[in-house]
Amino acid sequence: METVLIGDKEKPEWESFIERNPYAIAWQSYDWRDVLARHYRFDFHPLAVYESGRIIGVLPLYRLKTAFSKDSLISVPYAVAGGVVSDSEEARNLLIGKAVEISKTHNSCGIVLKQYKVRMPGDFQTDENYYNRELDIPRGPDEIRKGFSDRNRDMIESTEKSPCVLEYPSGDLGGFFRMLLRHLHAKGVPCVSRKWIEDLLRFRMYSIALLKINGRMVAGTLVKEFKKTASFPFTCLRVGGGRDNRAAYRLYWELMKYFSGKGFEIIHSGRIPQNDATDDYRLGWGGTKHGYYYQYYPNRGGKTEYASRRGRKREILERCWKLLPTPVAGAIGPLVVRRFP
Repeated sequence: METVLIGDKEKPEWESFIERNPYAIAWQSYDWRDVLARHYRFDFHPLAVYESGRIIGVLPLYRLKTAFSKDSLISVPYAVAGGVVSDSEEARNLLIGKAVEISKTHNSCGIVLKQYKVRMPGDFQTDENYYNRELDIPRGPDEIRKGFSDRNRDMIESTEKSPCVLEYPSGDLGGFFRMLLRHLHAKGVPCVSRKWIEDLLRFRMYSIALLKINGRMVAGTLVKEFKKTASFPFTCLRVGGGRDNRAAYRLYWELMKYFSGKGFEIIHSGRIPQNDATDDYRLGWGGTKHGYYYQYYPNRGGKTEYASRRGRKREILERCWKLLPTPVAGAIGPLVVRRFP
C-alpha cells in the first residue's frame, strides 16, 4: 500500500474509485479542478492510495491563499464538502500523513478537510455546526409527502391552484442569474459571477430549474445530479414578489416529484446550520440527518467556517451590502467570494 501524487493519466482510475465508493461525493471528482482553474489560482495535489495496483482512497488537496492571505491546503475549496474518502482506515491514515508532509514543505501551512458523514480522528480542531438531510424518494410522491412538516404541506397546498410550470432543464441562464443576483443582494450576500454559473453548467452535474406562473419566473435553482442523488444549490426568488416564498416550496416539490419519477434515490437538503438559521423553505422536508465535519490541522483554536459567517461584523457587512446599487454589488461580489474558499 502506497500514497502517491497522481497526474492526469490516472484520472480515469480516480473517477472509477469515486463512482464505486459509497461515501464519495460530487466535488471529489478530479474534474472539479478544471472548473476551479478557470477562476482561481492554486496548486493541485491529488493524493491517492494504491493497493495491488488499484486506488482505494483519495484526497483532493488544493493549495491557495485564504481570506487572510495565508497559504492553506484545502480539500475541495469553493464547495461545501469533499475530503478524505477511502476503503480502509489504513488508507485514510496514509492520506492524512501525506497531507501533513506536503504542509511541511510549504512552511507548515494549515490543512482544512471538509468531511461529510465521516469525521477524521486525530489532533484536529473540528467545526460540527452544519448538517445535511438525505430524503429517500423512491417511494413515490404520496409517501414522500407524508414525511413533510405540516407547514411544508400547507405551503405546497396553497400554491396548487396556481398554474405553475416547472421548466427543467432550462436554458435561460440570463434570467436565472439576474434573479439570483437580486435575491442575494436583498439578503446582503455577495453573489458569484455569471461566468462561475456558466462553468458549473458546463460541469457535467449542474443544470437550471425555473418555476413560472403565467410565463413569469417566480423561483429558480441550480440542480446538481450525482449518483442518483439531487440537490438544489443557489435557490433564488423573484424579489418583491409577495407570494414568492411559497414559490420556493412549490419549486422543491415539483423537482422532488420529477426526480422520484426518474428513479433517483435521494434529495439532499444542502448545508444547513445546526441551529436551523436558514431560509424556511429549506427546512421541514424530512430525511435522515448527517453531519459535516470541517477539520483544521494543526489544532490552534483558530476561526472556523461557521464562526467566519457569524457575528457583529458580519451583520454590519450585510447591512452595508444591501445599500450598494445592484450593478455595483454584482461587479464586486465575485471578488469578495473568492476570499472565502
